Amino acid sequence: MTRIVIAGAGIAGVPAAYRLKEALGAAGKVIVVSDKDYFHFVPSNPWVAMGWRDEHDIAFPIGSYLAERGIEFVASGLKALDTHRKQVELANGQEVAYDYLLLATGVLPAGGHVPGLAEHTHGVTHLEQAKKTYAAYREFVRQPGPIVVGATQRASVLGAMYEYALLVDADLRRRGIRERVPITVVTPEPYPGHLGLGLETETRRLLENVLAQSDIRVICNAETLRITENHVEIAQHGPPELKRAASNLPYKYCVYWPPFEGVAALRRTPGLTDANGRVKVDSYMRSPDYPEIFAAGACIAHDALAQTPVPVGVPDSVYAIQQETDAAVANLIAAARGAPLQAAAFQHAVWLNDLGSNGAAYLAEPQVPLRNILWLRQGRWVHQAKIEFEHYFLNKIRLKPPHGAASTHRIARLMDTVVTGSGSGPVSSGRSLEVPLSIDAYHCLRALATLAGSEPQALAGRLMEAALADAKSYLSEADLEKLERNSRRLLLDELPEAQPGVEFEAGAS
Repeated sequence: MTRIVIAGAGIAGVPAAYRLKEALGAAGKVIVVSDKDYFHFVPSNPWVAMGWRDEHDIAFPIGSYLAERGIEFVASGLKALDTHRKQVELANGQEVAYDYLLLATGVLPAGGHVPGLAEHTHGVTHLEQAKKTYAAYREFVRQPGPIVVGATQRASVLGAMYEYALLVDADLRRRGIRERVPITVVTPEPYPGHLGLGLETETRRLLENVLAQSDIRVICNAETLRITENHVEIAQHGPPELKRAASNLPYKYCVYWPPFEGVAALRRTPGLTDANGRVKVDSYMRSPDYPEIFAAGACIAHDALAQTPVPVGVPDSVYAIQQETDAAVANLIAAARGAPLQAAAFQHAVWLNDLGSNGAAYLAEPQVPLRNILWLRQGRWVHQAKIEFEHYFLNKIRLKPPHGAASTHRIARLMDTVVTGSGSGPVSSGRSLEVPLSIDAYHCLRALATLAGSEPQALAGRLMEAALADAKSYLSEADLEKLERNSRRLLLDELPEAQPGVEFEAGAS
């Protein structure tokens, strides 16, 4: 039996575990180890930081879902790799042997090179951090002032930085206090929308227009030098013949994106990682120095795509990570079976960034390098598409719930709010659908709405949404993909923005 250890239970690790176990069956022992006992959909962190998502909407315990598929789960992070004995040492003292190791650990913020970054700024890198950011934002809106949203040199998740700044703008306008809050974006990019891709495209025009319309100031070519309790000290770089200009930006609330580095256990393994602790891989998604080790996701090393006055990292997207995962899994299975490996042939990368109730999407081809943005569209359909992709990905992870467990988790949560009277909610905006009910169901719904202090139509809509979400948990992965494609096609067919070039494969920033 081939023993495969997967380090990481996130958007790369869990799908990889599902596919490996399905392909190998009884011939493969799949073990997932992670420093967190839950699955977490990271692209929704900006929504959590705005209070537009609850942690339970995007994170849930993963052990039972892995166990249902015959996959062992150990909730303990990596402490060290023993590549000679082919074992991983875990933080709990356990040692786990492997024939093949798939690294999907994600990355850690590396903000230590900027004094004051960790102490004085908020972030959305991890779930707990996003929750704290939302708590700080709630306090901020009571006594508003200047906001700085920024990224340090070598930061790479710059699409999310712009997304967050525009979400804040939308939220402040809804609260009626936007005119009291100057917003400044600080970025290492030479221009808005560079994103680490290295080519000036339509992205720049769209993003500059959106930022200008939102009255958001942008400072480019910015090196962040130091952050104090109420100021960000930056230096703007320019051509070599120009001296850099230093300045201080006052703030009342500050959210920053740091660069990332690999986890400590990987950084300590000779030859495995680059200078930033991210795993070096070849075209097979395999370590050049350790042929039994593969990697996928944010932990992979990418070379910079362009030289800029201030260093800018290379971005990732969920869609790109899924392609990396597919390639790593296919080649790991081939290696286990003694079959030839196939070089990864990446096609497209897609980013969906929410701009409040609006959105912007970028399509890049080819994926490696991440260049040549072919088209860019802006419109409410992107906002809706990101919501749909979040639902699709989470339901894919929740496939086939454990036997005997209550599958109606969303209905259960909704009924908790009904009986406690804590959240009847208004009627959701959207299309109306006439649904005939039996007499008993009709009277039961009206009685339940009275108990909840809600209108029957509002409660019916929320019950329908919860039931549909739970119904998806019974679908196979293939059926979920068909459902997602059909939903996307209906969405695009009905929107006024529908036009050649808008068709896309769903992804997330």
